[in-house]
Amino acid sequence: MMTYKRGTVDYEVNLNLLHEMEELVPMTVHERECLRNWARQGHDVETNPWDFYEPDGSSMNYLKARRIECGSSRGPWDDWGNDIPYVWDKMHRQLIIL
Repeated sequence: MMTYKRGTVDYEVNLNLLHEMEELVPMTVHERECLRNWARQGHDVETNPWDFYEPDGSSMNYLKARRIECGSSRGPWDDWGNDIPYVWDKMHRQLIIL
């Protein structure tokens, strides 16, 4: 898994994406701490340690993947910008659009 080194442009861009996500997506304090730790370690916020993927095959962002991993992917806090219904395919670790 690729990580960004502190002080690089990629690392700073990733921190800006982190701050944008924190402003736009409601999350618990613990989720925020986990997301910040992931980004501070140099990981892209648009990736996840569980290798979960979106229906189009792209990597799922950390927060969304963490919610699925912890069994709380749906709730009033969940705002991903679309209303497309999906199910989680555990075997392939991927969302399937209904």
